[in-house]
Amino acid sequence: MAYGGRGVGRINSKVIFVSYAVPGDTLKIEIFDEHKSYAFGRIVEIITPSPKRIEPVCKYFGICGGCSYLNMPYEEEIHWKTEIFKAEFRKIFKNTININVDEVHIAINPANQNYLNYRQKIGLKVYPPYIGFYKKLTHHVIDVEYCYLAKESINEMLKNVRNLLLSKIYKDTLLNNLISITLTDAGIKNMIFGFKKNIMRNDVPLLKHFAEGVMNNAGADNVFFEFTDKKIIKYGRANDNCETKNNTTIKDNICGQNAVNSQDNYFTLKDKKFSYVFPTFIQVNKKQNENIITAVTGYLKNITVEKRQNFINALDLYCGFGNITLFLAPFADNITGVESNSFSVKLGERNLILNNIKNIKFVKSDVAVFLNTQENKKIYGLIVIDPPRAGIKGLVPKIVRLNSECIIYISCDTMTLLRDLKVFVEMGYKIEQINLTDMFPRTYHIEHIAFLRK
Repeated sequence: MAYGGRGVGRINSKVIFVSYAVPGDTLKIEIFDEHKSYAFGRIVEIITPSPKRIEPVCKYFGICGGCSYLNMPYEEEIHWKTEIFKAEFRKIFKNTININVDEVHIAINPANQNYLNYRQKIGLKVYPPYIGFYKKLTHHVIDVEYCYLAKESINEMLKNVRNLLLSKIYKDTLLNNLISITLTDAGIKNMIFGFKKNIMRNDVPLLKHFAEGVMNNAGADNVFFEFTDKKIIKYGRANDNCETKNNTTIKDNICGQNAVNSQDNYFTLKDKKFSYVFPTFIQVNKKQNENIITAVTGYLKNITVEKRQNFINALDLYCGFGNITLFLAPFADNITGVESNSFSVKLGERNLILNNIKNIKFVKSDVAVFLNTQENKKIYGLIVIDPPRAGIKGLVPKIVRLNSECIIYISCDTMTLLRDLKVFVEMGYKIEQINLTDMFPRTYHIEHIAFLRK
């Protein structure tokens, strides 16, 4: 198996990558993308199935672009995710001095029994009358009635909202103006509808009627309509209490930055409360997100016990609304979270109030710009980095110059993580361990936590 969840075979000396192949298969394939030393193929016929091949639970598998491993047992998926990462790790660090790849401890935290129905958020595409996901490697929408990765509560919302939108009253009106639907359930059930065009005054009664139907019949606590001019209209329960399920009345308001100062809906991670106001980002897998937090805090507890003191100053780059930041509070006297999105910063500040945390401050800044202001400030004993998929290319030297004792790098992309880790190692850091957390079971994606020390 190779990165991306593809099976690997050979024709003569040419490497062939085949989606949905299982190690041990004998296949008839069709080449659709050929290069000098490798090619991509698709399965035409399974001549002899691998002993490890199983029947996918989902009828959309192989058509929908979401899952990669539904055709093998979960323990086999975990084996290959680990082996693929180790192979890429050895390849990247093959000729790097100051590291013995065999001495770096690599551990994986599987989802165990929670490898299906774990997602607390799904994003659906709309191409009337189809409501579903993109077909693999295309922008063609396939109609989806049920997603095996989504929580049962989200699948119930999906079924009910599909019934509403495909009914006579909305099919030729509201549905034709939609391009996306996002369903979330992090303790509060939200539905977000993305529109092709902006709202007109005569559309308001229909939207209100639909929102009422969604909350009464589809189980939503809040309904958001998002338009091309970035205007967002919210319809929610009158008291905004996610535990109130009856006597629903509709109130509508325009969502904006001031929304974070309103009465809070919130979700919990471990012992912390997090304000939920659209468009708050939430991790799709709550259990594994909490396991990442446990791994980080467990590591920091060991270090601070070893040091017999907390870090004086800590820095959390790309901190968002404080998903990791809030849990650093017991391990440092002063913590700075840096985030470029002003909405996330406001939410982070609200989260500090919700949790009565006094030793954290959030700074709104692009990370590169912030690092330029810290050029000669070697004050951060701990730095946490949780960047977007693209990683921190070009920023590693700036971070190294801060001379931090300890760096924790969290990443959802194997290749950009290893690229950046190589620079850290070349500049004097040691990788103590790498934890792989299966945040996205049945897909080829995985979350990584790298722990580095001076």
